Amino acid sequence: MKNKILALAAVSTAVVGGSLFSAPAQAQLTTSQPVTVNVSVPEILYLRTFQNVNLAVTEAELAGGTAVTANGVNINPDYSTTGTPAGTTDGTTTISQTSPFTGATAGITKTVNELFAIWSNNPNGVNVNLSTTVTLTGVNNSDTITANLTKTSTDPTSTVGLSTPYVGGVEIDLPNISNTSADDYSGTITVTASTL
Repeated sequence: MKNKILALAAVSTAVVGGSLFSAPAQAQLTTSQPVTVNVSVPEILYLRTFQNVNLAVTEAELAGGTAVTANGVNINPDYSTTGTPAGTTDGTTTISQTSPFTGATAGITKTVNELFAIWSNNPNGVNVNLSTTVTLTGVNNSDTITANLTKTSTDPTSTVGLSTPYVGGVEIDLPNISNTSADDYSGTITVTASTL
C-alpha cells in the first residue's frame, strides 16, 4: 500500500512538474540591415577597322562620268586639203586637243562608307580623328598622290554602348591626277579613337 501511494505521488508530481515547466510559445522576431553592394564597370573603348582598303579608279571616273574605254577611239571631223570637211574650212581642220578626261583634272572622290566601328560605354561619347591627308606612293614608280581625307560622320557626345557601334566612313579626294602615271598607289590612314 505504501508503495502504491509513493507511485501515485510520483506520477502526480511528474504531471504537475511537466505542466509547470513546459516552454511558452515562441514569439516571432525580425531584424534587418541594409547592405551596400558596389559594382565597378570598367570603361571600354573598342575600335574595329580594316587592314586594307582597296579602291580602283575607273575610266569613266577619269572621263568625268562619261563612259569610255581604256583604249577608246574618238572620231574627229575629216581632215582635208582638197575639199570642205563638214563644219570646217578647207585646209584648216585640226585635231581636237580637248581632253575627254575631265575627271582626272577636276579630281576624283572615292568614298569608303564604313571605315571604322567603335564600341564605348563612356558617358560623354567618343572622338575619332583621321589623317587629313595621305601620301600615296606608286608601287612601281616614284610618283606620289597627295589625297585629302574627310570624315563622313559626326562623333557622338553621349554613350555609344557596347551593343550597337558608332560607324563612320571617309571620303578620299584625289586631286588633279591627269599627269599621274598608271600604277598601284599605296599609303596609310591613321584612325585614332578617344573618349571625351
